[in-house]
Amino acid sequence: MMADKEQIAKLIQKLSERTGTPANEIQNAVQNSNYSKLLSKMEPSQAQKIEEMLSDEKAAQQFLNSPQAKAIIKRLMG
Repeated sequence: MMADKEQIAKLIQKLSERTGTPANEIQNAVQNSNYSKLLSKMEPSQAQKIEEMLSDEKAAQQFLNSPQAKAIIKRLMG
């Protein structure tokens, strides 16, 4: 299931509200595949795991298609 632009915008806004990171910063990070600033706010071991997963397109797709990821996205989208 691919999220449309409106769903992505909602998800970015929710993430912005929860992390205190401006939505435009999150948007830029996503568009440029530069997650280091966002990950710097996380526990280092968790950030490393996410970086590794995001650098492997197949692993990222498997994660995004998992029931757990879909549930998290659904919860974030309200």
